[in-house]
Amino acid sequence: MAKGFAYEFTPKEFFYLMFKKKVCPKCGGKMTKNKRCEIVNGSQFKHEVDDLNLSLYDVKHYFYTFTCEDCGTEFELSQLLKTKES
Repeated sequence: MAKGFAYEFTPKEFFYLMFKKKVCPKCGGKMTKNKRCEIVNGSQFKHEVDDLNLSLYDVKHYFYTFTCEDCGTEFELSQLLKTKES
């Protein structure tokens, strides 16, 4: 059972997630957002509060993927942003 949760975004990823239109880099189709979750050991995350010993607990790690409605290709948020910047 997870004792906490975590989202990880760079500022560019967060801005892209919230405000930019998601278009498939392969075919130009509309992208559908999917929220995913995995349970990982808390030691994988850096935390700023020294009193928290997250390495003792499992943490739900949430992340987003996007699937093209036309061609079915799936991208993680970071992949989609990298193809957009190229």
